[in-house]
Amino acid sequence: MKCASPSNLLNVIVFLFSFSSLSFALEFLYPVAHMHQDGKDIVYVLYQKSISHVELWLWNPDTKIATKGLLSSYTPAGLKMLPYNFGFSFVDNGRIKVKRFSRRSPKSIDIYEPIYNIGEIEWVDEDNFYLSAKKDGHFGVFQVDSHGIIQNILEEKHKDCMYPQKVGQDLFYIERIIKEGVYKRDYTSYKVLMTDYPQKHNKKYFNDDLNSIENAEDYFKYLSKQEKMGDKKVKHIPAECLVDFRSCPIAFLKMVSDEEGFFLEHPTVADRQDKMLTFDYYHLKKTGGTWKCEQIFDFSVPTFLLLDARNDRVYESILPLLPRFKDGTVFFVDCSHSKDLQLALFSYKLSDGQIRQKTASCPGTFSFSPVFVGNKAFCGGSISVKDESLPMMWINDEGSVCIDLPAISLD
Repeated sequence: MKCASPSNLLNVIVFLFSFSSLSFALEFLYPVAHMHQDGKDIVYVLYQKSISHVELWLWNPDTKIATKGLLSSYTPAGLKMLPYNFGFSFVDNGRIKVKRFSRRSPKSIDIYEPIYNIGEIEWVDEDNFYLSAKKDGHFGVFQVDSHGIIQNILEEKHKDCMYPQKVGQDLFYIERIIKEGVYKRDYTSYKVLMTDYPQKHNKKYFNDDLNSIENAEDYFKYLSKQEKMGDKKVKHIPAECLVDFRSCPIAFLKMVSDEEGFFLEHPTVADRQDKMLTFDYYHLKKTGGTWKCEQIFDFSVPTFLLLDARNDRVYESILPLLPRFKDGTVFFVDCSHSKDLQLALFSYKLSDGQIRQKTASCPGTFSFSPVFVGNKAFCGGSISVKDESLPMMWINDEGSVCIDLPAISLD
């Protein structure tokens, strides 16, 4: 992929959770997470009826019956399961919310420090998560607890620290160096770095009730002391450069172990008249003590699904279209083989480098990336209005809402 002069395409596809209301043409139905509980598989499915109406459904793939996971007043995005299946988190119009199964309603995590443009949430334990967000004009990495208390992990002037991935005590992330111009910012360097994840465990001043605080004054004195100590420590943490992409923009780092991960290279400019956007996908692996990186495939998605020039974009932007890794195989969607820009599902096997098409490119359909449940991959996508092709949603004879999604065997 050739590098082009920087623009704000990255802001379109990276930070996903604040959109204006528009009329809508296409409807989407796709899985976002999976949980095994009480001997049953539960798949979390998002139903996008319109750009301003997104619902969460809990689906049993055996019975096909689905139940509402949240009230329709919520607009969930970026759903993540909590550790030990205690519940899940999501972002609702820019606010982080946590739904614990032991409580009836989601709890808002109110963050009082000035961070914005929140990226995906990753949970450290049942009470703490980390994320990338913007503060004072730059992206940093922050750990946040269930009460909204922020502790800095990485924060540097003239640099953005993005797409953090904690694996054990290692922190992998993408560093973007910024050159301030007279009229705009230029991004002059993109690197994948690895450093230590500093210990950020808060002393237990809160009891089990999230709405009640014990010894609050002592707690905040403790945090203030830890924050000062933490800031000094963060500035001196050495970072190892795993790969340097210079001025070519990279994003969406995903580590599957402490020695293997993936990320994509994206275009810096895009004309809304372009039919599709093409991304290069890279495999990062440590072999014999040395980190090596290679492009393994490219994939394209219809431009209108990501940009807001048309009314049928995806509320979660590129998130449901990102490649997914499972047991040595990367599953991804691509429209470049279809003259009508229909997204089909493909697989890339790392062992032999072979690409195989897993779903057909049917007119009027868009397949999304899968969620893995046992030996099956459920992918979802756009709902067809012409026939009874999957995915689909209906009411059965007993009055229950039912869902069915396309399934690919992993055997």
